[in-house]
Amino acid sequence: MFNDKITAKITRGTLSLALVFLLIEFFDELHYGIQTAVLPALRADLGLSYAQIGLLLGLPKVIGTLIEPLLMLLGDTALRKRLVLGGGLVIGLSLVLVASASSFPVVLFAFIVSYPASGAFVSLSQATLMDLNPGREPQGMARWSVAGSFGNLLGPLLVAGGFALALGWRWVYLALALFALLLTLVVLPRPFPTHPAAQTATEATKPGKLREILDNLWAMIRDLRLLRWLALLELSDLMLDVFTGYAALYLTDVAGFTPAQASLAVGALMLASLASDLVLIPLLERVPGRTVVRLSATASIFIYAAWLLAPWPLAKLVLLVAVRFSTIGWYQVLMGEAYAAAPGRSGTVMALTSAAGILGGGLIWLVGWTAGLAGLPVAMGLLLLGPLSLALFVPKATIKQ
Repeated sequence: MFNDKITAKITRGTLSLALVFLLIEFFDELHYGIQTAVLPALRADLGLSYAQIGLLLGLPKVIGTLIEPLLMLLGDTALRKRLVLGGGLVIGLSLVLVASASSFPVVLFAFIVSYPASGAFVSLSQATLMDLNPGREPQGMARWSVAGSFGNLLGPLLVAGGFALALGWRWVYLALALFALLLTLVVLPRPFPTHPAAQTATEATKPGKLREILDNLWAMIRDLRLLRWLALLELSDLMLDVFTGYAALYLTDVAGFTPAQASLAVGALMLASLASDLVLIPLLERVPGRTVVRLSATASIFIYAAWLLAPWPLAKLVLLVAVRFSTIGWYQVLMGEAYAAAPGRSGTVMALTSAAGILGGGLIWLVGWTAGLAGLPVAMGLLLLGPLSLALFVPKATIKQ
């Protein structure tokens, strides 16, 4: 994956810390894209039932939500770098475990272990990247998303290439493991930025210091400004990951697309995501992030409604791409504003973001429950709560922005 010249550059430490963090996000989304594409082959190889697949995808998230906030809180101490390194090492080992697995319990264990490890490795890398860019959090998140979008696109292509060459699916997990371990080695010699919340590693584990961390957490929980951004972040996900998750099902069950056509449509959706992420970087240099979100959310209400009502397949496809462009900047700006609301406490912000995932999980369940009760078209209408919330409750840009 890296030639000798690049490897020499890495070992000499000439790659910036910010670039290393972007490579970690690229790895994370590459992992996600590969896992999604590999799942049918993994299921067939190990003879998994649909119930086991549901457990494989759902249980690690539930367990991770219980563990991850603690790791994120410790990330606001001098333990942060150790957590990132440990997370990278554990992810690499879990990927090796998946590549060599011959039974469901082994794969399930590997998935469960990798979830909180990803929080330590990836989420704390994101938090540290924000610490490197005070006052420019939305711009930093825009670059972060572009790196992830490239990984998300490349993952399925690598899997398809492996199948075309009759290599199967296990090799790609071994390649991912090597990539994770290489990134961990790249991080090892690099100093992390310090902030007022950091103590020495020994002090960070003392009862008094742990109490201080919890006191700071309680203060941030009472910060209505921060809670607003976290709530809007979860609501925005209705038109981001939730919409993406249900799009193929809607196109086949409601719009009359074939499975192959729906897959191509989702591919177009992913390309639109990458394109909008690329457009966002220069846009945020000219337009305040809050203004971008307020305007795009207003446009999204009308574009998404048109997508739901359009009777023609071609119109559905064109509007599908337009829907994705209408969500430009949502995650990047909202996450950036959350970081900006608590300077020097990026780890605690990530802890609260992880805990707020309970709200997001509840919204996903509500959409599924509504689909079962009243049909998928009605359930998809609930996603309008996302852009409506942003249009109404994202405050106007300040002069400082």
